[in-house]
Amino acid sequence: MTKDTDNHMPSLSRRGLILGSAGMLGAGLVPARAYAQGAAPVAAGAVPTGKDFILRGGMVVTMDPAIGDLLKGDVHVKDGAIVAIGPDLAAPGAEIIDADGMIVMPGLVETHWHMWNNLFKNLVKQGRGYVELKNGLGRFHEPEDFYNAVRLAMTEATNAGITTVMNYAHNTLTPAHVDAEIKAMVESGLRGRYAYGGADPTPKDKTMDIADALRANREWFSGNHEWTGRVDFGFSTRAPGGLPDVYAQEFKAAKDNGLPIIMHGGQSPAFKVPVVKLNQEGFVDKSTIFVHSLLFTEEDRAILAKTGASNSMSLGNEFPHGQRNAGAAVRQQMLLQIKEGVNVCLSFDASSLSRTSLFEQMRLCYAVLMGEAETPTAAIPRVTHTQCIEMATINGARAFGFADKCGTLSPGKRADIIMLRASDLSMAPVGELHTTIVHATDNANVDTVIVDGRFLKRGGKIISVDVEEVRRKAVESLYRVRKRSGAGDFAPATDTMPRF
Repeated sequence: MTKDTDNHMPSLSRRGLILGSAGMLGAGLVPARAYAQGAAPVAAGAVPTGKDFILRGGMVVTMDPAIGDLLKGDVHVKDGAIVAIGPDLAAPGAEIIDADGMIVMPGLVETHWHMWNNLFKNLVKQGRGYVELKNGLGRFHEPEDFYNAVRLAMTEATNAGITTVMNYAHNTLTPAHVDAEIKAMVESGLRGRYAYGGADPTPKDKTMDIADALRANREWFSGNHEWTGRVDFGFSTRAPGGLPDVYAQEFKAAKDNGLPIIMHGGQSPAFKVPVVKLNQEGFVDKSTIFVHSLLFTEEDRAILAKTGASNSMSLGNEFPHGQRNAGAAVRQQMLLQIKEGVNVCLSFDASSLSRTSLFEQMRLCYAVLMGEAETPTAAIPRVTHTQCIEMATINGARAFGFADKCGTLSPGKRADIIMLRASDLSMAPVGELHTTIVHATDNANVDTVIVDGRFLKRGGKIISVDVEEVRRKAVESLYRVRKRSGAGDFAPATDTMPRF
């Protein structure tokens, strides 16, 4: 993790200045004052017409320790990539985007999201939780409903400044359902991964449909497509609670085809993943993502640290479920993972368990782990705002294997960038930049979202999709799903299609 920067105002280090200057020279750039023409300003709230633009005069939080933060700086983007970062950049023909009053930072990276059940996120009530809804409504979703659910999730992610997502697809009912989910993902413009799992529930003595998983990978992700390099494919396997020969078949199929694996690591003793055994069998490496993992031992954590495997924490779920079911010390486990070198990243599991907001997850992370009332020790240190941002950016990118593409603002990486309105009332007054991001920012403060150099949100408005259509289709799909479920607690309260 980068060095804690909580206790200073952002500044451009000498090394960062040298790197910025070298980047400008390498790109054929000169200081803005020496170049009086060719840089066209873009109207407020508008998007550039071409693929060469400069985000001008923002408070730049790079999350790249070699560059640091710039209290006032520019980011030059060309052909979907970051070309240079520094003060007073200019380039012939580059369009100028005014970033004054904005915090410019890497797009957020979400690492564990069951998107298919996004439709029933607001049906949770006392006595009817996520599991009951999943089990009661899951089988009544048609492919169109999966498409609308994932499309809603991707649109919410865009709104929230999330530029990379993990679709942990653990209810692959038919090939048509799979295709519907992937279609929604690749159309969104976001970066991400479709992680193919079994139908929910899949009997313990049955594997997922491995043949269809390989079919989906072949049909959607072989060859050259618009989304190639932006969206990829993996497996979501079942180690906990499965029979050894069954889960081994799923793991072997993934490894034989070079596909990354994500799996639940367990929130209770009955579902704890046998990390040591999996490692002995060669199934744990830097492409492996565990989720939750509240009961990991020191040996388990050492394996993750040595192999480069990651653990995704969904704090909105760990306490109400993990703490209750496992008696697990969530705070202690997470701090030990961080201290012992595990790549810890953040997620929100399902929309019925947490809001679609990584800003909220960062706040939860800091609130849980800062330990202001406790004396930090060598064994259980505190975390900083900087570390919380790392978990939501570069650590997530590392988990995906995307660290060469995103997670920091660095020359050569793809332009996955968000801009936050520091002029908003809820953000004022801006003090420490990292503190402001974690403590004061929410989805409503996200002004601009850029993925691969393409603007998906601008001036606080999503411009990549018809938001009203996405919302309406989601409402209609949930109504149809509830109607198909029949009478009882899951049925809709009216025979009339609702508007909201």
